[in-house]
Amino acid sequence: MKFACEIDNIRTLKKGSKITLSLDDKQSKEVLKHMFNFMDKPITVELLVDEQEQREKLKQISPEQRKKIYAIYKDIESFTGQSEESIKEQTKASFVKVTQYDDFSLSNCSSELASDYIEYLIRLCFELGVPLSESPKEAFDDIERYIRLSLEKRFCAVCGAIEGVEEHHWEAIGMGRDRTHYDDSNHRKICLCQKHHDEAHNIGRDSFKAKYHVYGVLV
Repeated sequence: MKFACEIDNIRTLKKGSKITLSLDDKQSKEVLKHMFNFMDKPITVELLVDEQEQREKLKQISPEQRKKIYAIYKDIESFTGQSEESIKEQTKASFVKVTQYDDFSLSNCSSELASDYIEYLIRLCFELGVPLSESPKEAFDDIERYIRLSLEKRFCAVCGAIEGVEEHHWEAIGMGRDRTHYDDSNHRKICLCQKHHDEAHNIGRDSFKAKYHVYGVLV
């Protein structure tokens, strides 16, 4: 028999793999009616992938992006006392107003829109003083975009701290220079708290990048 389904999960076992298939309600009863006849018996399965459908799904918001968005909603809710639904409606409306996007749903919007919306929410949190339960770094797929935001909003690119942060020159600009008059516009920078600023100097640029997966950018 043939039926349309989605791969829900794949697990690698000590011997072989386990593939879990997901059926919609309409097909579930019909498939199970026949499938019970093959319990504990070997069967041959042919997997046919709808390439165009899969390409479209890959462009859509991911479960990880959706999870990050709702985590930020929770942070705003804890800080403001507003309900999650109210925060969702207000931030979506204001996001649409300041961007060129149309109204959207978090169930099937594009991955690009979701990424822009996440950045918008994080910007809003810093403007309102909303403490984030996770480092904002975890919400970004584009690390350079994240580092530029940290420089703009003045928070540590490693831990998200806002106290005692300062710009760190990714390339040393030399001892003895008067930094108040030296043009450092062609030097890459990163915003770090005192703890991570000191660590960057102590372990060196390459080791710091390898450890935290952040780096300086031109602004």
